[in-house]
Amino acid sequence: MHDTAAVRAYELVNGFRASQLVRLAIQLKIPDLLADGPHSHEELSAATGIEASRLRRKLPGLGEHLTETVQTGRTGWQIVFGTSLWGLLDRDSDYAQRFNRAMVAASQTVAEFVAAGSDFSTASVIVDVGGGTGALAAGILQAHTGLRAIVCDLAAGLAGTREYLSQLGVLDRCSIVESDFFVSVPEGGDVYLLKNIIHDWDDENAALILSACRRAMASSARILIIERLLPARVTDEPAHLNAVMTDLQMMVQLGGRERTEGEYRSLLEGAGFKFSKSTSGSLFGMVEAIAP
Repeated sequence: MHDTAAVRAYELVNGFRASQLVRLAIQLKIPDLLADGPHSHEELSAATGIEASRLRRKLPGLGEHLTETVQTGRTGWQIVFGTSLWGLLDRDSDYAQRFNRAMVAASQTVAEFVAAGSDFSTASVIVDVGGGTGALAAGILQAHTGLRAIVCDLAAGLAGTREYLSQLGVLDRCSIVESDFFVSVPEGGDVYLLKNIIHDWDDENAALILSACRRAMASSARILIIERLLPARVTDEPAHLNAVMTDLQMMVQLGGRERTEGEYRSLLEGAGFKFSKSTSGSLFGMVEAIAP
């Protein structure tokens, strides 16, 4: 699918998010509060009783239990199921398989972007952290035939990984390792890949993941974070609005967030990395850093 068509399809599928934002704005009486002119986030926070940082993330986007999340800070999964998404995946194998299939579909196009947009010429081993069925690693291995890969995840995430990699003809170049990326990830990689991992978590948990990666990495190894990048200043460009909407969805569903390049840079440097560069794509971007 052409990039423009893919962006439009993504907007249509996720149109519910805009309607939920309008609903929340009406419930909080935001239009009434702004009728006499602009107000700061802090002023609107005081008037609505909503914590300022959550309100700030909602306003640029002008369902999914959005109102309850903004008011209480609890995620939609906690409100409905009494557990996190990860807890549900762990106890429901059928749902875990469907979730993994969805992640495969999302990873195939991204793999082309990563394989073409980063330099793997000096690498021998890539590590797909939280890689699930290994779709990202497989796509990169197909593009770079001299590479090997380690795919690591929790047991629920690795359901079907061996079969998937075998179907794509790259299983003989892969190792599959069960690991908890909050605790440790496999050593020995030249490039560590985290696609749609860090945005699932708040800053505290994101720092734990990055620190676990740093401990596993030798000097000069690289880390690539593949996520939607929030712009420093939001405009009405489709890519900007997509990132804003996804940021809100991450807040509601998981308590996570999308971030700007600068915010990822701060997280990486706090975990002991040296920022290298960022690359923008139609929907996703890459932030690269080096283990000094």
